[in-house]
Amino acid sequence: MNSRLSKVSMAVMVLATSMSPVVYSANFEGPDSVENTISKQKDQQLDWREKLAADGFTFGADYFALGLTSGDGVGGDSVNASSGVARLYGSWHLLGNGTENSGSLVWKVEHRHAYGNTSPKEFGFIGSDQIGYVGLIAPAFSDQGFRVTDLNWKQKINDGKGTIVVGWQDVTNYADVYALASPWSGFTNLAFSTGSGAMGLPDDGVLALSAGHMLGENFYVVGGIADANGQSDDILDGFDTAFGSDASYFTTLELGWTASQEQIYTDNFHVTFWDFGDDTRHSNSLAAEGGSGVNFSWSQFMTDQVMPFVRGGFSEGDVALYDKSISVGMGYFGLGKPTNNLGVALNWAEVNGDSFAADAKAISGSTEQWTAEIYYNMQFDDHFQVTPDIQYIKDPAFSNESSAWVFGIRARVFI
Repeated sequence: MNSRLSKVSMAVMVLATSMSPVVYSANFEGPDSVENTISKQKDQQLDWREKLAADGFTFGADYFALGLTSGDGVGGDSVNASSGVARLYGSWHLLGNGTENSGSLVWKVEHRHAYGNTSPKEFGFIGSDQIGYVGLIAPAFSDQGFRVTDLNWKQKINDGKGTIVVGWQDVTNYADVYALASPWSGFTNLAFSTGSGAMGLPDDGVLALSAGHMLGENFYVVGGIADANGQSDDILDGFDTAFGSDASYFTTLELGWTASQEQIYTDNFHVTFWDFGDDTRHSNSLAAEGGSGVNFSWSQFMTDQVMPFVRGGFSEGDVALYDKSISVGMGYFGLGKPTNNLGVALNWAEVNGDSFAADAKAISGSTEQWTAEIYYNMQFDDHFQVTPDIQYIKDPAFSNESSAWVFGIRARVFI
């Protein structure tokens, strides 16, 4: 028993001091939610910020830069992509500050901008510089401009065993979450993030209602309904898109098991059912039929620092990138020093049959892709991180090249 407690304590310490999620803040949100991001930066806060935090007001800011390059462009040439993201985020505990049933106003505003002609989001198969890969590499690094990702009310209930969030929010904070899902600190390829590429996703800043609650000591349920047509760069239009006559919705229901609420995103197994309405801008074909599917995820610390995982999904319709996808990999937390972590993973996927299969067969002769990624997130002093990243893609579906190597570097300055 003492050995097990020691193992859990070490895992919590490593996760809390690295760029992995704050597992002790089991509020049914992912590692990149506003409050979890701020919690990871407590050691770097100045005295005046600590005083504000004691009164329930917390905030943070950071700037990211990401560059990608490959010598295996769709035409056999060298291609590049780069962009930056500035973020300001915060949380104000207006009700029950310091209690297990607190209520808080949460916000996050961003500016996403490409440095050149192609952003990393377009590097797969969308932009002028691309590798012909049906997939998304660093989809958060786009050229969208100003956006509101979070503006919502979060209410904890039943002594912290449940959470309700209403307002503009990022659905990846509550759907199919695991410890390495964040594109800001973990894997950059969507195949190793929310949905494994086999889930249709709306914009990550739309009107939504989400809720999660523990069912006893080990089981839990998380669900949500979100505006499938919303746009994070025009949030007021969300009232029309969410409640108008042509509204469509993204709905999820997740059932899961965890070793304990404190380990909900590390020692975890869950199944996520989702449905995406039709006639939205997120369809990948003219039919605009929407889609539905099921995703699964398992992860568990096997030692104090090593967490293997198996994730995947199956989809129907034209909103997901893949009809089938499965990923296996591991995270090594505290490698080198407590604030560093390593991730390595492998994915197999079959591209969406309604949207991409015909073109894939005509161009490359195959509808299947293999993807591998390895990254090492390193923190220097209290305010700077650098993450080198290497990806290998076998049989990119929209390329005549048999494979593509992608080299990336991500940097973060934060306060």
